[in-house]
Amino acid sequence: MKKLTYLYMLLLLSGVLANTGCKKLDDGFLSPIIRYEEDPIIIQRGRVKVSSALNFDGSSRPVTVKLLHVYNRVTGALMDSVFSKQYEIKGWTGLYDPKSDTTLELIGAKQKDMQVNPIVVNPVSGQLEANFTTIYLPLGQYEFDLEISNAGGTKVYEKIGKFDLVDAKPYEAHPEIGTPYNRMIKVGDENTGSNLLNPEVTIKRTADAPNKVVVRFMDKNGVTFNPKANEIQRRPYPGNNPPQPFLQTMQDYSLATDLYDDRMEFSYGVVPFPLSSLGNGFNYYYRIPANLFTHDNQTSFPDGTYSANPRFVFRAFVPGTYEVEFKLIDLIKK
Repeated sequence: MKKLTYLYMLLLLSGVLANTGCKKLDDGFLSPIIRYEEDPIIIQRGRVKVSSALNFDGSSRPVTVKLLHVYNRVTGALMDSVFSKQYEIKGWTGLYDPKSDTTLELIGAKQKDMQVNPIVVNPVSGQLEANFTTIYLPLGQYEFDLEISNAGGTKVYEKIGKFDLVDAKPYEAHPEIGTPYNRMIKVGDENTGSNLLNPEVTIKRTADAPNKVVVRFMDKNGVTFNPKANEIQRRPYPGNNPPQPFLQTMQDYSLATDLYDDRMEFSYGVVPFPLSSLGNGFNYYYRIPANLFTHDNQTSFPDGTYSANPRFVFRAFVPGTYEVEFKLIDLIKK
């Protein structure tokens, strides 16, 4: 009797498995709990940002992701008209090579004018992708709806993600990536010097175009030194066996350098500018010869004995024109 019972159970189990194996399975799976791990996503206005991808929670691939609506997270107002507006930028049609693309003409040959949205959603990964045109968007806290589709169907995920658009300068300088200084070096001895009071450095983005950095060095009274007359020079690399003749200047990164009576202008082609460091971070080192100025402290720095060696730091993240004014607050130009 027991053997018959076991046989009956085995036959019943076999029938269940057989029926399950013949049942048509769904073509795909679309999870109801797809989500972002970043909450909220922080976007600095004017900076490039790519968020982490959506967590699809085992949903079948491939998927198609579409941005539907953007809302103000505080007021609930629909913001589609703001975020659907497009702006013109220079887009790349070829791979940028800093070693060979050394003029504006060569860079321009690999670019074309494009109309883009400041923030888009990657249709494959769901990543939020922001470009520098977010500089034209209002600061605030936002949330958005997505439509996600795959073989399992299509579903609208209301207010699935959040992002905060926060303020950010279009450049980095002091104190983000270094402190400017003026170092007095004894003439004829690159290894003997003294740091002085921190100079006053003012940096402003003054126009959307052209792409250039304008640099002025001035004494405590606002009188400019003349680069065209060689009053602003490169600083020799210190040490007995320097790896290169001079410390880096902005000229080493720019496509073209133009010297005027009161300023230097450095043209650039891509952002960030500089794209990467040649060494010593993003510091730029210069020299003002000893015969061109007097120092407030003539006891420590007798006239004609020490050269002035100003240094500043700068890196642009948004295209345009920048002006850098470097005031040496303890020097007077002769």
